[in-house]
Amino acid sequence: MNTRDSHVSRRRFLQLGAGGLVAVPLAGLGWTTAAQAAELERLSEDDATAQALSYTHDASSVTHDSYQEGSRCSNCLLYSDPEAKEWGPCSVFPGSLVAEGGWCTAWVGRG
Repeated sequence: MNTRDSHVSRRRFLQLGAGGLVAVPLAGLGWTTAAQAAELERLSEDDATAQALSYTHDASSVTHDSYQEGSRCSNCLLYSDPEAKEWGPCSVFPGSLVAEGGWCTAWVGRG
């Protein structure tokens, strides 16, 4: 193998390696939010964090002082999949799904 062949092989190896480094993180983007949500369980109102944040599945029944009329999980900035119907992921409760019609004191309006 001469020197020129050695440089070409090394260059090709580096190109493939760089491509692989880019491809690995991008491969995870193929997972849809729905597929991730399918693995999560619904948040229980009895959960300690849920109770600490006054979480409820039904925002229409909230009597908390900080509740704003019309606020619910589905229009909260922390509801991480606004397209989710009925139950969806929330940044405040990682690993759990919250009711789209629910509410908690961590509610932050969109926009």
